[in-house]
Amino acid sequence: MAFDLVGTLISQLTPYVQEEYATFKGVNIHAEKLLSNLDAIRAVLKDADEKQITSDAVKHWLQNLTDAAHVLEDILDECSIVSEAYKDKHSIIHPKKLYARRSIGKKMKNVAERIDAIAEER
Repeated sequence: MAFDLVGTLISQLTPYVQEEYATFKGVNIHAEKLLSNLDAIRAVLKDADEKQITSDAVKHWLQNLTDAAHVLEDILDECSIVSEAYKDKHSIIHPKKLYARRSIGKKMKNVAERIDAIAEER
């Protein structure tokens, strides 16, 4: 009976643990992709500024893009701060470092989805 309960719990927890691990492990990959996205966003915004866009729809889209870029910059700053703060912690499993990476990973995933949605509006 207890064996069945443990088996059920493990089967229910496995997808959650896999997702959390992927989020944790993907922080570096997300950071690189988001840095690239940020460069592309800056180029688009600079180009739009030079062309002095007058369309309200395009202005709205550019504002959404600008807002996402600010969120992205904040996340990348947080990533740098956390990295610096835990640089001396040699253990990768330091609880605060794990929590911070998980939190940043989730934020990166959310902003990546937001940028993708904005790109689809274009």
